[in-house]
Amino acid sequence: MKSIVAILIFVLCSCGENIVVNMKINVGEKMGDFENISVQTISSNIEYIPLETNDSSLIGAMPNICVLNDAILVSSANQCLKLFDRLTGRFIRDIGHVGVDPEGYAKDSWGIVNYWVDYTYNLIYVLGWNNDLVIFDLLGNCKDRLQIYDDTRYNLSQSYLFIDSGRIWGHNKLYISNLCSSLFFVEQNTKSINDIIGLSILPLPMDEIQSISNLLGNYVSYGGNLTMASFTDDRKFYTSIDSPSLWKNGDKICLKQAFNDTIYTLCDDRIYPYLIFELGDWKWNYKDRLEVPGCERKISIDYVLENEKYIYFHFHTGLYLNNRQSYCGLYQKESNRVTLMRGDRIFDVINNQDIQLRTITSDGCFVALLQPNELCNELKDKYNCKEDDNPIIVILRK
Repeated sequence: MKSIVAILIFVLCSCGENIVVNMKINVGEKMGDFENISVQTISSNIEYIPLETNDSSLIGAMPNICVLNDAILVSSANQCLKLFDRLTGRFIRDIGHVGVDPEGYAKDSWGIVNYWVDYTYNLIYVLGWNNDLVIFDLLGNCKDRLQIYDDTRYNLSQSYLFIDSGRIWGHNKLYISNLCSSLFFVEQNTKSINDIIGLSILPLPMDEIQSISNLLGNYVSYGGNLTMASFTDDRKFYTSIDSPSLWKNGDKICLKQAFNDTIYTLCDDRIYPYLIFELGDWKWNYKDRLEVPGCERKISIDYVLENEKYIYFHFHTGLYLNNRQSYCGLYQKESNRVTLMRGDRIFDVINNQDIQLRTITSDGCFVALLQPNELCNELKDKYNCKEDDNPIIVILRK
């Protein structure tokens, strides 16, 4: 039987090689044909890792995690970064501290520390107070501080970063002026900054803004903290600055812009189409991204998690409405199969546990985080988890 997935081919020249874009994920035609996605659909090897709880390792509200090859890095409100062993969950050490001294890093108005990891070099980049990044190794040593002096054009607090082999890729999520760069990369060694061209972008009408607010800690629902802006004429704009809009697939850096159905690869100062979400009648055009009427019939893809076998994507309909609906989707690359599920809790059949995927490890395993009160009784007993213990990390091994 012929695959129901149409093949869309673009032949482009990038970095001296021909790239064929031949993946088209048909989401629109699957809307209404919902199925259940189980943990076992993705992996048969599930790890539950309780993070050690003691006076030094306590994790606060709104935890955000990054899973490296051998360690788990956790941030939370009004806490410094904490490092745990990936295999056992044992607490290892604090990484740096919040402060205004030369080795101190920033926290935002809600006590949250923003950070990124260079998986290749095992270096942690933490947002500082002055549009800079404080760099630590996994031993907690401060290695460097990288200052970006042009904070109008390259505003780090408005950007999601992806760092690989000393190169810092930046995607500005709050494009408020043509003076801003929507995409850029920084070479750490030379401190040179380069714009990346080709992404269609329109500045937000900041002279027409009426209010702005934040919904915090929604790493599953939106990929991160949600910034919500309202404009005149009943227009809105929602974005999560810390949702993973940049990631690495093989040796390529990928980009997914909100209200854009294309995933791109980045190569030096250009972008190239890689994958298309075919949304059909559910497509939300970028130029209409502020419009509220009709958004209940439009899809907004919140974020994408990708490894060599699967593309997991989280999305909403009715993003600007109180009764917005969340969904998740799974694209199996080998079979071209698309599965959509209403809601975002996938079920671990073996352990009788719901989980919500929220990130991906340095080696391509999907990850969830559970608070002790979210555990089923069997797992609470198995791991002797108490109500005020640290979270449990769930890794779906490949």
